[in-house]
Amino acid sequence: MSTPENQECRFENMILEHLPVFRSLSRRILNNPVEVDDAVQSALLKAWQQRHSFRGQAQLASWVARIVINESYDRLRRQQQEQLVEFTNTDLPAAEPSREWELQRLDQAIAELPELYRQTVHIAILAGYDTTTAAAMLDCSPNTLYQRIHKAKELLHEALQNDHPEN
Repeated sequence: MSTPENQECRFENMILEHLPVFRSLSRRILNNPVEVDDAVQSALLKAWQQRHSFRGQAQLASWVARIVINESYDRLRRQQQEQLVEFTNTDLPAAEPSREWELQRLDQAIAELPELYRQTVHIAILAGYDTTTAAAMLDCSPNTLYQRIHKAKELLHEALQNDHPEN
């Protein structure tokens, strides 16, 4: 049985090792350094407060990464709701969308994926983990990971095609 001191030390070591990854995951969602820091800090606090619910079936880092991703998406949704109030027709992109608008739409399409595929995109593609590590973090086999990546890409393609009815 682990002591509270061992838990704290294990958690601290995991944070030191994976903090750049957690920040990178959050940055890909939020794209605002202040929000990223706040989201990661809040997620780490939640993880520590909920450490008793960690079952140990997955790696501690992957469990915390999921909390970071969820916290980042929660913040993104709040930002989008605030921006929706300020949205006007003059904010719409021109007939030929700029690259920035396309990237924003891709980010939005990723955010709208079902959680399983959203996490797959963030951990297996955007965070740059190797296949074995990403599969372990997502608690699946490498073959299952490839299937999830393929399905996520299909869903993203469909979502982005629906944005352009002329296609």
